[in-house]
Order: sequence, then C-alpha cells, then structure tokens
Amino acid sequence: MAGMLRLAGAGLLAWLMGLAWIVPGVAAAEAPAKAPRWFAYRCPYGVFEAETIKRFAEAGVHVIHISPLNTPSSLGLPYSPYPPSWIGPGRYDFAPVDRYLADVLAANPRARILCAIDLNTPVWWPRSLWSVRRIDSFCELGRVAASDEWRQETRDYLQAFLKHTESRHAESIVGYTLFCGMTLEWQDQSFGQESPSKRAAWRAWSTGRGLPDPVDIPAASVREHVSHGFFRDPVRDRLAIEYWRFSNWLIGDTILYFAGAAHEVVRHRVPLGVFYGYLWEHAIPGRMPYEGHLDFDRVYRSGLLDFIMAPGTYHDRGIGGASGYMMCLGSLALRGKGFVQEIDHRTPSARSVTLLGKPIPGHESGFADDDAAIAGLRREFAMALIHRTSLWWCNLFGHWYDSPRILAAIGQMQAIWDQHASHDNPSAAEVVVLADAESMYYVDGRSPLVGQFLFQQRAGLGRMGAPYDVYSFADVPELDLSRYKLVLLPNLFVIDDARRQWLRQKVCTAGKTVVWVYAPGIIADGKYDPAQVKALTGIPWGTKTLSTRTMDGWTSVVAPEPNLSAGTLRELARKAGVHIYSETDEPLYASARFVALHTASGGKRTVTLPKTPKRVRELFSGRVVAENASRFEDELPAPATVLYMLESP
Repeated sequence: MAGMLRLAGAGLLAWLMGLAWIVPGVAAAEAPAKAPRWFAYRCPYGVFEAETIKRFAEAGVHVIHISPLNTPSSLGLPYSPYPPSWIGPGRYDFAPVDRYLADVLAANPRARILCAIDLNTPVWWPRSLWSVRRIDSFCELGRVAASDEWRQETRDYLQAFLKHTESRHAESIVGYTLFCGMTLEWQDQSFGQESPSKRAAWRAWSTGRGLPDPVDIPAASVREHVSHGFFRDPVRDRLAIEYWRFSNWLIGDTILYFAGAAHEVVRHRVPLGVFYGYLWEHAIPGRMPYEGHLDFDRVYRSGLLDFIMAPGTYHDRGIGGASGYMMCLGSLALRGKGFVQEIDHRTPSARSVTLLGKPIPGHESGFADDDAAIAGLRREFAMALIHRTSLWWCNLFGHWYDSPRILAAIGQMQAIWDQHASHDNPSAAEVVVLADAESMYYVDGRSPLVGQFLFQQRAGLGRMGAPYDVYSFADVPELDLSRYKLVLLPNLFVIDDARRQWLRQKVCTAGKTVVWVYAPGIIADGKYDPAQVKALTGIPWGTKTLSTRTMDGWTSVVAPEPNLSAGTLRELARKAGVHIYSETDEPLYASARFVALHTASGGKRTVTLPKTPKRVRELFSGRVVAENASRFEDELPAPATVLYMLESP
C-alpha cells in the first residue's frame, strides 16, 4: 500500500490523509489576488502580428495575452511564434520568452501582459530514453496526470519559468494562465484508458475512501456499462461510477497541484487562471463524463485560482444565436472568482487563413461579412458587460482582425467598457438554473439524449425573453434564492437526504415554481428507483406531458422531455410571476443597468422593463429611445445587437 501511495502523487496523498491543500512556503496571510475586469486582446498562435497589436492599442486595448508555449497545437503546428523554452530534461532557455515580451512591448509600450505557461509534455518528453512508458499529456492527460515523474519535472519547469518572469518582467505581467491537456483546456481525451501511474492512483484513491481495492482499472465494457437505458445503476454499475468520479477528480487535483506550485513563486502577486469546468459544453455524446471537467465544484472553491476562462459556446453562436457560457457562471461569482470569455468567433478575414493547406476549423460557420461580425461581436461584448465578466478578443491563427470597421467597433466597445464596466450592475434575473455535476456520473455518456439536458437547453433559455442565472446545484446551501420565482433543475437525477433538505429549505418554498426535467430523483439514496420521482415532485415517473401540481407553498412542474423551448420557458416564467422583457424568440440579456437584444432579421421590437427609468439610451448609436417609460419600441437593422442603458431617475 505504501508503494501505491507514493505512486499516487503528492496531491493524491494529501487527499487520502484527509488534509486540506497546503501550499508549502506560501504564508497563510497572503490573500488570493482578485481578477480585475479585463478587456483584452489574445495574440495569435504560430505568428506574431505587431501591426495588429498596434491597431488594438490605437483602439484603447492594452491588456494582451501571450502564449510562449512548448507543444504543437491539435493541428500539428506550433502554438508559439517563438522557440520552446523547455528544451530538455532540466534544461530551460527563457530567451524566447524575453523576446516575446520585448516584441509585444515594442508594439505597444503600454501593454500589460497576461502570460500563459504550458504544462503539457514537450515533444521530446514522451520520446525520452531516460524513462519508459511516458505519455503525451496533450492527448491523454488522464494517463499521465498521476505520474510523480511528470508532475515533478513539470513543476520544476513551471517554477523556473515563474522565477524568471517574476524577476525580470513583473512590472509588465498582470496575470498568469496555466495550460495543459487537449487544446490547452485541461481536457482529457484518453477515455479512461489505464497507465501504471493511473492504476496505482485509482487503487489508492479507492482504498483511501474506504472502498474495496479494485486492483485494476475497469475494462471499457465495465466503465461504459449502463443498466437502465439512459441511467447507470448505483449498485450494479458502482465501479464505473466511481472510476469516472476518480478520473474527473484526478484532473481537478492536477490543476490544484500546479496552481499551488505556481503560488510558491508568485505568492498571489497577480491572479492565476485556467480553462476548466465545461459542464454545459461537455454535456454531449462522447464527452461527458470522459474529459475530466466534472470536478469544477472543488476547483472553483479553491483559493489557489482567481479566474476561469472559456470560449463562448460553439453551439448557437452564429448570427441570430443566443450564444452562452460553457460553465456555471454564477458559481464563479459566488466564489469570488473572475471569468474571461474568450471571443474566438470567426471573422470574415479569418477565412483567408489556411493551415497545412486547409481552411481553419470552424470557418464555415463564421460571420459572413463585416456587418454580421460587428453584430455578433457586439453580442459577446454585451454579454460580458451585463454578466460582469472579462473578455479577450482571440486572434487564433492570425488575420482575424484585419478589417478597419471591426477594429473601430472594438474601439467603441472599449470606450463603453471604460465608462461602464466598473459601475455596480447587479443581476436582474428572477429565473435560476441549477445544474448538477454529480448526476452526470450516472448517465450514458454516449447516448444522443445526453446533449439535450444542458448543451442544447441554452438555446431556449437565451430566447425566453427574461434573464436567468446559472449555478451548480452543489452551491444551493450557500445561495440566497429569495428573489428567484422560477427554478429550473435540468438534470437533477441524484437525490439523498442532504439534497432533499437543501430543496426543502431553499428551493421548494416561498411560492416558487420548480421545474424538474425528465427523471428527477430517479437515483435515490443509492438505488435506482423510479417511484422516487413522484415522492420528490408529486408527479409520477413516466408522465407523458408537461404536468403541474400545487404543493405546500410551491408549485411543481415536471417536463418529461429535456430541452424546453423558449416559448415553453416563457410561459412557465410568466405563470411564476417572472417579468418578461420581450415576447420574441430572440436572444435577450438584461441586468439592473442594461438590456441587450440580438437579431438576425431586424424590424420593430418592443421591450417592457420592470421599472421606469429616467432615460433609455442605446449605447452603440448614442440614441435616446425612451424617457420616463417602462415600455418602448425600437426599429432594429438586420443583423444587429443593441445595448440599452437604463438611466436612473
């Protein structure tokens, strides 16, 4: 057993001993840095565009993300426009990092740098003759994440990198991002396959939790088995459930391990962030629960990370689309974390970029012309302003911002940001969505059905005509849900006594309407039991139509099929007493200070506000569209995004 614990890695050992995560050498009094509201530009992979940096500087954008990385991209081309800095075992050359920073500052002397650090295995590492069974972390992070050899060597590189940049460039660097796994987003695409280190860690994790020693990693036929159609059985499929829980925990543990190592050097001088927690985006066939992002509740609670990043969803991002977030955005705010929305939407000039003789991925769904691009990019900007997040304009492989019109639009957005982003802007949502990570261990991750609960549900939510907040169900004990009138539980399949108490005290109370989807509570107290659906909701499992029952002080609604339409959600919200801003099935975003609409077709639109402002001003045009009125009409071009500021009396 002692040998297995040594193989399990330092983070695993700390967990097994029941210890809180301790960062050696970091004083407890050093509080985590708070991520500011960044409006930033992300430099392209593989090329250096000094002129683009200069044009963004002229537009007022001075926060710049750089990627001095070691590994090739998923397209087989270098991520970094400069040579690698990790060149061999214990051998580092940080001169390319210095040149990268110098070139950015030469293009924009006012630049403040967000600096990426690549924790993936360099090309030479898996092929090294100094060891055996080395695995490429980019493709198969889960198979190498528990390796003490990889963790220690990568930790040494990380700390050497930070000691160099902190000693030479601290005045320019305002934050660090830790990259690893597939596309640098901590995505594990090994699909649960074993390795010696993962097998040892799996055994140690299991026995450390009081479970029987599994001896081996379960075979694919076991870890993919589903006993009840769409659902795993908590008893018969226990090994699969626990193995996927461990696999996700391992990725979260690895993130925190390296975040702790980073702060031994940085000591919270600047914020630290990662891409992680894609509950909504990974909830599609073949990705959930395989890619390791389900441990986000624990990772978000950690004081070792200050912000999380993610691209806008790749579903529903075209003109007329509602866009949306990959994770539970409210959970980050609850934990005091920042969020950076990566705007990597394909502009018209992006179509000119070819890689290895082929167009860039996603070009076919990009914006057709400058008018569409400006409308789409304004939508993403409005979301960031309204939801109080950061953003960066991602120039993925160069030439994405060649259009003077698009740059001028970004310059205007920067000016609006500078004027309004720092002001108090609370949520106006009366609808809350509570998504459950735990339940995703119990579903068939390869079923076409899995994509309808979260991934596709964002489309209806974004078009129902009222704003909504999204949290993890695990946050319920700490949430103040008093202002929400409609609660949507899109995937709450797992229930126990603790969760029932959360529901009684916070959710199923105070006149709220609670909407349950498909099979709420069907996994109850460690058993698969369809009868528990009725015990939880008052409506029996197998009901064929949307059904409502008046309960003691609240209203229960069961939707037998997932992916509720915008119209269905709007009517449920209206009956619950939620204020409806717009009756059209088009994207709407709102907060206490702003309302934004996005349209592909244009035309006359009517907006009804919950309060009467002194003045309503559309910020992109400067037009005053209403005064002392809670209801107004506006004629929108096609396509367009409009952003209304509600001026207080």
